[in-house]
Amino acid sequence: MASRNKPPRVSDALRKCRERFEAELKNLSDAEEVKTAGYICQAFPAPVAAGLGLRPVRVHCGASAGSESEGESIVRADACPMIKSLLGNVSTGSGLHAHVDLWVGLLSCDQMRRGLFALSDEFGREVHPIQLPATRTEESARYYASQVKRFVKDVEALHGLGFDVEKANKWQTASDGAADVLIKAVRSMEHSPLLIHAMFHLYFIANPFGLAEFFGELIDSAPRFEARGRVVVTGSPIEYEDALLYEALDEAGIAALPLNCTGLNALEPDETVEVPGSDEAVERMALEAFYRAPCARARPNAAVYTRLKSNVSATMAEGVILKCLKFCDLWHTENRRMAEALDVPVLVLDSVYAEGESGRLRSRIEAFIETIA
Repeated sequence: MASRNKPPRVSDALRKCRERFEAELKNLSDAEEVKTAGYICQAFPAPVAAGLGLRPVRVHCGASAGSESEGESIVRADACPMIKSLLGNVSTGSGLHAHVDLWVGLLSCDQMRRGLFALSDEFGREVHPIQLPATRTEESARYYASQVKRFVKDVEALHGLGFDVEKANKWQTASDGAADVLIKAVRSMEHSPLLIHAMFHLYFIANPFGLAEFFGELIDSAPRFEARGRVVVTGSPIEYEDALLYEALDEAGIAALPLNCTGLNALEPDETVEVPGSDEAVERMALEAFYRAPCARARPNAAVYTRLKSNVSATMAEGVILKCLKFCDLWHTENRRMAEALDVPVLVLDSVYAEGESGRLRSRIEAFIETIA
């Protein structure tokens, strides 16, 4: 397959983004006076944790063959690779996982539920479980908001903290500003898929103050990505280190629009509904987070297909890549329906973090690219 070298300035931008990522991790390890709240699901409103004086981080890093293998000593081998990796990292005290003081556990699927219970039962970690309704109704949204408010009360009681509305609003304003810059960059489809991937993960763990300006500088320093084709990427979360798909697309000159929960779904709202209003800050933030772009678990999940079709059409994408973590039934069961619903070819990638997988996956990605570009 024909490939092309990344322009040096793109590599410089990617290097700066990765250096900032590592600096943020170091800041977290050094800031022992502030408790870190780790969460996984995009539906958790990070500003709520910030309003409690906690340092919110969305933990989607540390994926490796070693961490996944370590996790298999805690849960079954046929568990979600992301869950196994998470538990493996907690078990060994590796990376960001070592600095999470409490976990906000949105019960988004059975595998996530088991993983969060293992954090509590096996390791004695502080876990605050929150049921995330799959139904997309105002009643279920209000119920979710009530659980977030319960989380606030529980943390206040356990840690002697108080919720500060002004602090929460400032965090949200800074976070929204960074998100706006990132959304614009992603939707232009004029930037390296690897750079966009790195920017999303920096957004998930960074202190948001000044992040919009940093993103702006990165974008200004990176030349236009000369794409010879376009794809939409959807499916399971893609961890920071699990970058093989974006590496292959980058090398082939294929621009990518990430419509998954470690992509635009974490930033953009569900445009098919109107978010209910609230005068109470915690409830308002919870409702806004609940109504972010839906994933396959939503019931009904017709909005997932409406969003996919709309974006395939708007970007003139030649194909869709459904990146599934192995044993992720939520997304894998959608593959046949997706292939029938879309007017472009769909590549289904089932993956784990094992090192031996990279050759097989790369071959399939390259073969798919040859058919569409």
